[in-house]
Amino acid sequence: MAYFQFQELSLILMGERYKILKAEIGNGIGKVGEVISNNLEIACSNNQSIKILEIQRQGKRPQKVNEFMLGSKIKKGSIILNV
Repeated sequence: MAYFQFQELSLILMGERYKILKAEIGNGIGKVGEVISNNLEIACSNNQSIKILEIQRQGKRPQKVNEFMLGSKIKKGSIILNV
């Protein structure tokens, strides 16, 4: 399992800013920005995806993605436009 390092990766979801703290590259296929799994895997270009493993909502504590998804309105099939 290969993790990648990045300076800072953040998303704005439903008007709130989130920091991506840990992620890995996947090979999921979908439209760019489409959530392709129930564990917040987002399709990118070139038949790759980003699997978010740990996320932090602005002003909140870091969460593992499975914990985050329990209370999230983001579901498989959602489109995230600012990826």
